[in-house]
Formats: sequence, C-alpha cells, structure tokens
Amino acid sequence: MAMEYGSPAGTLDLHMHSVYSDGSETVEGLIAAAQGMRLAGIAVTDHDCLRQLSSIRAAARGAAVPVLAGVEVSAMDPATGRKLHVLAYGLEATPAGDGPLERMVDATLFARTQLSLWQAWTIMRAGETFDGRELSLDEAIGVGSRSTGFYRQHLMEAFSHLPNADERHQACVKRLFKGGGIADRTIDYPAAEDAVRAIREQGGVAVLAHPGQMDSWAAVPGLVRAGLQGIEVHHPDHSLADVERARRVAAEYGLFATGGSDYHGTFGKPKAVGCRYIGADEAGERVSRLFEDEVRLS
Repeated sequence: MAMEYGSPAGTLDLHMHSVYSDGSETVEGLIAAAQGMRLAGIAVTDHDCLRQLSSIRAAARGAAVPVLAGVEVSAMDPATGRKLHVLAYGLEATPAGDGPLERMVDATLFARTQLSLWQAWTIMRAGETFDGRELSLDEAIGVGSRSTGFYRQHLMEAFSHLPNADERHQACVKRLFKGGGIADRTIDYPAAEDAVRAIREQGGVAVLAHPGQMDSWAAVPGLVRAGLQGIEVHHPDHSLADVERARRVAAEYGLFATGGSDYHGTFGKPKAVGCRYIGADEAGERVSRLFEDEVRLS
C-alpha cells in the first residue's frame, strides 16, 4: 500500500542529487525548485564524493531555503551481499582530500567511472544503436562534464536522448546493463559498517538510506553498533509498510527519522523535488541541529 503525501510546503526534503553526481539539475535549480514548493529545508546528497560540498554551500549562501550539503555513500552488507546506501550530513572535505571517508569514496568513484567508460566502449564496439544513432563518447562525457565522476546516467542520456522514466529508455537499460546484457558488470563497494565508521570519523552524521528499497533491514544492528544515528523513513520507493517498519526500527534503536525525494531530475524516476518529505515535527530536534551546524560549516 502506498502512503498518501499532501503538499510539501513547510516540510524537509533531505535527499536529492545534482549535476555533481548523477542528477540533471544544478544546485541552484534544486534550490529554486524547493523555494517554489515552499519547502522549509533541503539536503543535496550527491554520491561518493566530498569535493563538491564547498560548491554546494557557496550556491546555498543567502538562499531563502536552508540547504544541507551531504553525501550518499555506496556500500554493501558482507553478510547478505546486498548493496546499501548511507546518507552523511555535517561533513567537511579535508584540505588534502585524505580523510577516512574521502579515501573510501574516492576509490568507489574511480571504480564507477572506469566501469562507465568500459560500458560505453563496449556498447560502441558492439555497434549498438538507439533510434539509428550510435553512442558518442564525447557527447556522453560532455553530459557528465560537471559531475565528479562518469555515470551510466550520463551515458544513457547521450545514447537515448530520453528521460530516465521513458519506457524505451528503461527497456534499453534493462537490455544492455542487466540480466547478462553486454554491459552488465558491477564494482566492489566498501563494507557498510566501515562506511558508517568512516563517516563518523570524518565528523559526519550517518543515516541509513531507503532500507525498504534495498531491503537492508538486516544490516541495522551492525550499523548501529558502528555508529549509525538515523534512518530514512520516507522515500518514493517506500510503501506504507516500509514507512511503518522504518519508524519501528527508529524507535527500537534510538535513531532519528529523515525523508526525501531522492530526486535526480530527468536522470531518475521521482518526478519532483519534494515529492517525498518529512515533517519538521517527525524529523525532530536532531535534524534541526543539522541545519544549525550547517551554518557553521558554511
């Protein structure tokens, strides 16, 4: 069963992506959209990099909508082999880029970029076409020119010229990148508990992202022991049962609740900033403190 969401005005969207990773919208565009939706605050949580944090904070300076500069860390649960994501807030990049989380995510970003380049080369060498067009690597790299890495989303934007939600685009993704397709390959990810420890060691606040989407419930006890502090309750891929389960987990382990749209612009499924959110009352004092601390970081 899906949960009903009304107007997002006055709420918080604490999970979205920009051109610094695999989103199609600039930070300025995300802020403008949030202002148009009358959100009370947002977080820009691009994947596996801290180098963009100062740029996000610069773009947010003076904005009518408060902005958290965060990161979404890709990891995996060694016990189940399942991939999971951890949102991190309250971070700063180190001058040399050698903090514990920076070293971890830099390795992931490098591997992802290598993989996406290999996937592009494989598709081109196979002579694959979309509507009679071959993939242009120059165009794909151009699409991702503002990103800290090169993603499959950049490749597919250049190949299909269609939004991610388009059925033909999705059929192409499934044929090429899944189920044994010619570009079906993945990378290794750091252990999730190590990711949480690295976030904490670098001064950040760790939140388990969309556990219902990735079925990462079993990882919660170990993540809590490693220093997990929050859990994403509201997400576009969470059913009402997922929302209720996340709330129970939060209560059981003393975690605070977050929520957001996971918006990627035309590169993802969610249709708009603020399509999922969390109310300030449910987010509570711990999230309020994140916004207070962000002023110091900015």
